[in-house]
Parts: sequence; structure tokens; C-alpha cells
Amino acid sequence: MNLDKIIHSTTSTQEKTYAILHRHWFDLASRFILIVMFLIFITWCALYAAAYLNSTGDTQLIPVVYFLTSFLYLIAWIYSFFIWVDYFLDIWIVTSARVVNVEQKGFFARNTSELDYVHVQDVTSEIQGIIQTLFNYGDVYVQTAGAEGKFMFRHVARPEKIKTLVMHLNRQAISKRAHPNALIKEIQDHTDHHGPE
Repeated sequence: MNLDKIIHSTTSTQEKTYAILHRHWFDLASRFILIVMFLIFITWCALYAAAYLNSTGDTQLIPVVYFLTSFLYLIAWIYSFFIWVDYFLDIWIVTSARVVNVEQKGFFARNTSELDYVHVQDVTSEIQGIIQTLFNYGDVYVQTAGAEGKFMFRHVARPEKIKTLVMHLNRQAISKRAHPNALIKEIQDHTDHHGPE
């Protein structure tokens, strides 16, 4: 998947992109560590079962053990691929005008939603536990007045900075709405410099 295509399809040419966020790398690594531990465990079980069957003379069951082990390997590989796809394709894009959430749901479904800053009511960041504190990652919750209710940045790096950025852009958006003359002047300045589009 081309990340540039997603960004350009969800943002206009006049928007500035401030951040493109994925979940923190430790979130991915911790899942892969569990998969590796599972593979080591089933390998040990398979070798032990094969040695036991060989010692008891039931060698006809050894191919069954290897087949089941190979089947579990295949399941672990598919699950690993799913974790990687989910990690790589879940994206939060913070622009000068809005927040875009691109969420991968399974292998063949994707949900894209966006939030204008004028609808933001509250922004909070949350870091829980020793691991998140050590690696400085956590969740950012954006409370909205719209139908979405709440936007959530899950397990992103530097959540406090993301919260500060979203709050700053929210204040800018509210200020522009409260002072439309400044926005009109900005549009006129853009037209003067670049000509009519």
C-alpha cells in the first residue's frame, strides 16, 4: 500500500500534514515475542513427543505429530502476517485542518474517518504501566461533539506531545471560526500570491 496515496486522498492540497502516526513499535514487538515463545513451545513439545513415540515403538504416530506441528506453524505465520498488516495499515494523520483515522479491519476491509478541530471538546493522554512509561507511549483520547463521540490514538509514541498538538490546532480552528475576517484575509492573501485556482 502506498502511504502517499492515502495521505493525498484524505487531505486537500492546502492542508499541512504535521504527523503520520502508527502504534508504537513495542506494541508490535511484544506480540511477536509471544508468537516466538509459542513456536518454541510447540517445537519442544513435538520433539519430546517424537522421542517418546520412538522409544515406545509407536513410530507410526510420529508423522501425525509433525503434521500437527506444521499446521500450528502455519497458523502462527498467518497470525503474524495479520498483526503486521494491522500495525502497518492503522494510521492516524494529523493535519492543519483535521485528524484522519485510517483503520484496517481484517485483510480486506478498511475504515477511514475524519474529525474537524472545531468539533473537538476535550483531549486527554494516558500512559499506563511501567512499560509504557519507560518507552513513552500510550493512548490519546479526543472527545468530540459529533456522531463519532471519541477519537482514539492507540499506543502511539509521545502521547503528551500529540495531545498538545491537537489542542493547539483546536484552538486555532476555534479562533478562525470566531474571527472569520482573519480567515477571509488569509484566503485573499493566498489568492493574491497564487492567483485564482
